[in-house]
Amino acid sequence: MDDKSADLDKVTAEEECNPHASDASLSSKVRRGLACAGNKIKSSFKGGTKLKGGKSRIWELDFIRGICVLLMVFDHFIFDIADIFGKAWCAAKDSAILDSIYDAATEFATSSFHETAQHIVVWIFCIICGISCYFSRSNLKRGIIVAICAAIVTAVSTEIGVPIRFGILHMFAVAILLFWLIDTLCRRNKRLTSTVCLVLGIAIICIDAAMSAYSDAIGGLAQDSSLYFIGDWMLGGPFYSADYYPVFPGVGYMLIGSFVGFTLYSKRRSLLPRLGKYGWHAPIDIWGRLALYVYILHQVVIAAVLALISYIFLTPGDFIII
Repeated sequence: MDDKSADLDKVTAEEECNPHASDASLSSKVRRGLACAGNKIKSSFKGGTKLKGGKSRIWELDFIRGICVLLMVFDHFIFDIADIFGKAWCAAKDSAILDSIYDAATEFATSSFHETAQHIVVWIFCIICGISCYFSRSNLKRGIIVAICAAIVTAVSTEIGVPIRFGILHMFAVAILLFWLIDTLCRRNKRLTSTVCLVLGIAIICIDAAMSAYSDAIGGLAQDSSLYFIGDWMLGGPFYSADYYPVFPGVGYMLIGSFVGFTLYSKRRSLLPRLGKYGWHAPIDIWGRLALYVYILHQVVIAAVLALISYIFLTPGDFIII
């Protein structure tokens, strides 16, 4: 009896994703199609999305990326309070609570801990992105998509007066396309590609450290900031970018990440399969999978929510940012 039930469940599951499995009516096929789509959406939240070759996604990569994304959102939330909204709130209302929130946000945003933690999170994010290059089916397509998103971010941010000239998306686009070029020149030989990426990545980081030290020693390397995208040691004149991550050293960390991907994930399987059981990590994983969309939209959402709170409760009739 149990075997028959199992067979029936198997047939039903096959029929849900196969519109030609039976001669049912059109409405039945539509219902099966919707059920199949629903199952795929649910599986993506449970870590069921497949990689090339039919293997399940590596949960710890999504999890670590998701933590980095959430920390980024928190960081920008604190920044908006400290740099944009806090002063206006304190000026509009005599409130010890608002004063404490503004002071805490300002102290955190200007602390050495914040600066150090920010760098660590960004470089971990870079390494994870490099590992993803190893798994991607088309880094050319992926790099072009990221480059287009970066261009849109630059256009929109410039229009609203907080230009992002070369942010983390710009750097990611350069790194992904560079990886694609290296992989193409190495004839898709992953071992050779990863070795070249490791050597080049270390070289980029070392060059950045040497050039930064040399620039500090001579009081500035560049005379203007036209080559700002190379490294911060090329900043010689007035320059502002709301988000700034130049090629040196960021691309180096991403290239090293691709070597890590080849070394640790050559079998394209999780290193911690038992720890990843039962889907406890799914609420964090989803943020890691949506990282690109979150990066593009999160500041707009945060600013809009804080502006609405200001308009209704704290500075009636004034959105502050408009």
